[in-house]
Amino acid sequence: MNFVKTTIHFQKSSKSMTLHVPAILFKAWPVLRVFVVIGVLLFVVQMAATTIYDGILRHQLNERQRLDEEMSQIQGTMDYLAGTTSDFLRDENRLYARFSLPSQDEASREMGTGGAIGADSLLLRSTSPVFERMAMLGETAKRLQLKLSNNDVSFHNLNKYMDQKLSMWRYVPSISPTQGRYASAFGPRIHPVTGEVGKMHQGVDISNERWTPIYAPADGVVEVAQLSSSFGNFVTLDHGNGIKTRMGHMQMYIVHPGQFVQRYQVIGYMGNTGRSVGPHLHYEVWVNNAPVNPLAYMLPNDHAVD
Repeated sequence: MNFVKTTIHFQKSSKSMTLHVPAILFKAWPVLRVFVVIGVLLFVVQMAATTIYDGILRHQLNERQRLDEEMSQIQGTMDYLAGTTSDFLRDENRLYARFSLPSQDEASREMGTGGAIGADSLLLRSTSPVFERMAMLGETAKRLQLKLSNNDVSFHNLNKYMDQKLSMWRYVPSISPTQGRYASAFGPRIHPVTGEVGKMHQGVDISNERWTPIYAPADGVVEVAQLSSSFGNFVTLDHGNGIKTRMGHMQMYIVHPGQFVQRYQVIGYMGNTGRSVGPHLHYEVWVNNAPVNPLAYMLPNDHAVD
């Protein structure tokens, strides 16, 4: 092997060093420079790629954290909606029970979201917890949407039923026709004027001062408004469905036959006309041509069905 002799002199010193270097190194130096340059370039590229990768990774991790937080918020909203939906369903059950209607089956309310899952979606869900969680949230949202939609339809139907019932209840007596003291109950009694024992009292007597207002106990049509020897000034209201009310001994009535009246409308004033021993209202309720106890058609505490 050929060697090249080279001498190295040290500055500011008389010392020197002689080296014998293989001649092949001088011949291979251009090639080595190329490899050095390529190595430096590869190092720079690697450093740049590592920096970019770290930036992308941090960005993805930040996005993943943000997505997790958003999904947690969505999950909280879903849980709130699920609880609210359950409250709606309980309220609906109460309303159905209130009107003696059969409530929906609990199992039928769990509106399942069926359908086959594609292989690609199944693979993606099994390999990515994020996509799995998003898919579960989507299914929960769909199920809640269907339950609320079903609940809306149910409440709409119930509202129609209640409107029909309320339109009927408007014509059912439910209040006391006047204010005062109950002086005589429904049933057999001694007649206060004739003294007849066991005389059937077909209504109740409510005593108060003369000119105390008398109200229609429900919507209806005035059937009779006239003066008689026994009931004095009296009024009969026809409420339909076989229900009628009669009020006697009025000081004055202010309605006429054929007139439509509404609940709480003043139809006259308390008096002492006819066969009476003092100012009071004689009030009767008739159902299918038979007198019944009017107290069964008076809600307590001045409540009314409307």
